[in-house]
Amino acid sequence: MTQSKPDRIWYFVRHGETEWNAQGRIQGHSDIPLSDNGRAQAQSVARRLSGIPFSVAYASDLSRTHETAQIILGDTATALHTTPQLREYSKGVFEGLTVDEYARQYPDQYQASLQNDLDFAPTGGETIRETSIRMSRFVDETLQNHQDETTLVVGHGGSLRSLIVALLALPLEANWKFVMDNCALSLVHTYPNNAVLHLYNDTTHLNNIIEANQ
Repeated sequence: MTQSKPDRIWYFVRHGETEWNAQGRIQGHSDIPLSDNGRAQAQSVARRLSGIPFSVAYASDLSRTHETAQIILGDTATALHTTPQLREYSKGVFEGLTVDEYARQYPDQYQASLQNDLDFAPTGGETIRETSIRMSRFVDETLQNHQDETTLVVGHGGSLRSLIVALLALPLEANWKFVMDNCALSLVHTYPNNAVLHLYNDTTHLNNIIEANQ
């Protein structure tokens, strides 16, 4: 059956690469800026989305997402709203460390992090369940405040994953079924009683950058 016109079209973009991304370091709430490569990635996704008439745009208040969103929007008149609600989930004591480093320094917590436990959080961090509640609240508030709009959301790999899971009304365990690359594009259409995933983690606009770095 053919779907009617969606109430809203959501464009989701993960921020461009940072030096910590390139080094494999956990970022969480740490405010790490885009690298030169990350800015080039943002320019590529900006070119891909240049013909999209965004009605409203959101980004987390961390610089790597805010700058990515500004590059995408360029000199358009689209209002950009920044909010801590869209931050990556906090990784606590893991932040700033590589996987090998936190496995050595916090072996018990590292093993616990491998168990797909919705209620696990590293010391000082946030659980996936808590992040999912935060993302569900953002979805509800956005749907109430804006109707019939084309929306850009620039965020982080983990929290955007939770946001899309919430939007699609999937079980929370689906968080472990998705990954999102730097400056990847995802697309969801929402209807009064449904949401449809049209595109996920697409990075074809980055092919020229990947080839240049090889």
